[in-house]
Amino acid sequence: MFTLNPDSSLLPVDLERFARESKHQVAFGVEARSVVARSHQVFCKLRDRAEPLYGSTTGFGPFVTFDSGADGASSGEHAIGLLEHLGAGFGAPAPTEVVRAAMFIRLLTICRGYSGISPGVVEAYLSLLNSGAVPVVPSIGSLGASGDLIPLAHIARPLVGRGHVAFNGAILSGETFLAQSQSVAVQLEPRDALALVNGTSFSTAYAALALTRAWRLLISAERLCALLFVTLRCNPQALDPVLHQVRGHSGQSESAAAIRAEIARLGGYTLDSSRPLQEIYSVRCAPQVLGACRAQLTHAEFLINAEINGVDDNPLILPGDATCPEGRAVHGGNFFAQQIAFAADAINAALTQVAVLVDRQIDLLANPHQNGGAPLLLAREPGRQSGLAGAQLTATALVSEMRGRCQQHATGSIPSNCGNQDIVPMAATAARAAYDQTEHLSGVLAVLALALLQLNHLRREGVAPGEAAAHLPSLPEFVPLDADRALHGTIGQFSNFFLHPAA
Repeated sequence: MFTLNPDSSLLPVDLERFARESKHQVAFGVEARSVVARSHQVFCKLRDRAEPLYGSTTGFGPFVTFDSGADGASSGEHAIGLLEHLGAGFGAPAPTEVVRAAMFIRLLTICRGYSGISPGVVEAYLSLLNSGAVPVVPSIGSLGASGDLIPLAHIARPLVGRGHVAFNGAILSGETFLAQSQSVAVQLEPRDALALVNGTSFSTAYAALALTRAWRLLISAERLCALLFVTLRCNPQALDPVLHQVRGHSGQSESAAAIRAEIARLGGYTLDSSRPLQEIYSVRCAPQVLGACRAQLTHAEFLINAEINGVDDNPLILPGDATCPEGRAVHGGNFFAQQIAFAADAINAALTQVAVLVDRQIDLLANPHQNGGAPLLLAREPGRQSGLAGAQLTATALVSEMRGRCQQHATGSIPSNCGNQDIVPMAATAARAAYDQTEHLSGVLAVLALALLQLNHLRREGVAPGEAAAHLPSLPEFVPLDADRALHGTIGQFSNFFLHPAA
């Protein structure tokens, strides 16, 4: 059970742990319930004395200059209208873990006590999340400005019997889900609807999960790099701690240290005197490449952590203080997810450059001129067999995919909303791209792992010159390529091993 309070702080790993398992539940602590109730009371006072309040007394977006006409029964119609007109979007449904993480982040924002939302609506949102049902959310539609309006609206729609949810292996309409769960549609006020959709939770969820995956993949790349050093018995001077310390980049020093530590875990090795004094760049400069990628992820993590734990509503409903005892509403743009867009672009760039490095390491291992004289493409009987030829083609295709999808989305603003959203950060696009890139990199790493295991197998069999590594890292079981066979399933198995956390 995750209990949220106004001072709760979550990390991306917490989000991932929650999002991957429907058994995890969320509750609001006593303090959270208190500040939510207080915030709603302040909002009601402001509304009742007819203060201008965006979305409540006004229309939404560019309709801010129009009166909402929301009074009495029409207030509910105005709220439903927001969820209805935002029920657009396009594309395949977003992954379940992304949707659950987005809902968790939305609740964390609400528990800070600045949303003005009705406590009953919060309870309904909690119940939806804890039910195990996952709203069906189209993956395309958010610009990351004015929040993730369309995705978050799709998440909220089942509360009022609209939209769809995935539940117990079936896709149900919101109306059917409410009936099956013996629930009734929530009565929303405009402020409630706006508080549920006017934030960055969807973009942030995608980016946070991309980050946790990216860290695992980077660490795996460092460990496989260590096995490469051990397998080829490369000159270890490239890993000398002083060499990296004097460079002054902490990420570079950390990657070199990680590679050295993994070499030690593998039992170490003695230098092959036939190796060149200076290895090619994909070996000698691996700490510089991987270290720079570490720095990118570290920076992205700082931005994502702040966004997860910040408040992104508009307007903010502030409690009373000495200058304004009854509280006030502050209108602004905390829903603008520029930081998340930059963070996601950084993750994407780091993942792509790791893939470029790993692709070159695969080629090194497959090339008899670089791999210590092992057979071409690590075939046991070259000519009669083709070894890892198909696998390397797959890795190359994946790197090409990654290069094509690695671009700076954070500066790709396209004005929309009839000039109201005249600059947007495209955060959801950037974060979704980064998330998808993790799957591609896991496939490239899978091929590198297969190449390392196959080369060590050939050495143990005496088919390739040199000694096999004394120890191998923890990897899925590998059936040696003593005859050609389809590797699609094996690549997928290794990819999943690298991509997903251990159970």
